[in-house]
Amino acid sequence: AQLVRPLYLNLLNKNQTEFAKKRLVKALENYDWRIGTGFLSTSFILYVLADIDIEYAYKLLENEEMPGWLAMPKNGATTIWESWEGTMAQGGIASLNHYSKGACCEWLFKEMCGIRVDGENHFMIAPKPGGHFTYANAEYQSVYGKVVSGWKKQGEKYSFEIEIPANTTADIILPNGTKQTITVGKYTF
Repeated sequence: AQLVRPLYLNLLNKNQTEFAKKRLVKALENYDWRIGTGFLSTSFILYVLADIDIEYAYKLLENEEMPGWLAMPKNGATTIWESWEGTMAQGGIASLNHYSKGACCEWLFKEMCGIRVDGENHFMIAPKPGGHFTYANAEYQSVYGKVVSGWKKQGEKYSFEIEIPANTTADIILPNGTKQTITVGKYTF
């Protein structure tokens, strides 16, 4: 937790940043890639790890052991719990739909599927597939209409399905560096 916020907020000089990144990765390795951040850092950790190496973010996201996001559905959750243990914690009064740990969902939209509002009537779509996931899809109901971005892994390649609403444009940036501006419609790349 003490490494995540300074990295996310760019509070360190170059040498401190490199040290903090290495220390964070080492700490996660020592903790078997389970999440150990507190309330104030949980929403930032996937962004910080993706900045170091996208595969680190996916490694933490894919952890199925407690504490880890995928430990919850593995234990029957259909929402994101306040406590890793669900209702068994805190005398049975823990929330079963909580923001802190659920903040990772923002990363799923903005990074995994790459949907970002980038000005009036304009989006940036820059999906970042990775990890062991073979499929991801997100829909965002913007004030302009529905924006969709999804990807599928097919062998060693990815296909991308993107949909942009009327009266908008979007800059598409694919992982291979391909850039293109599109208007209304459904696209496959």
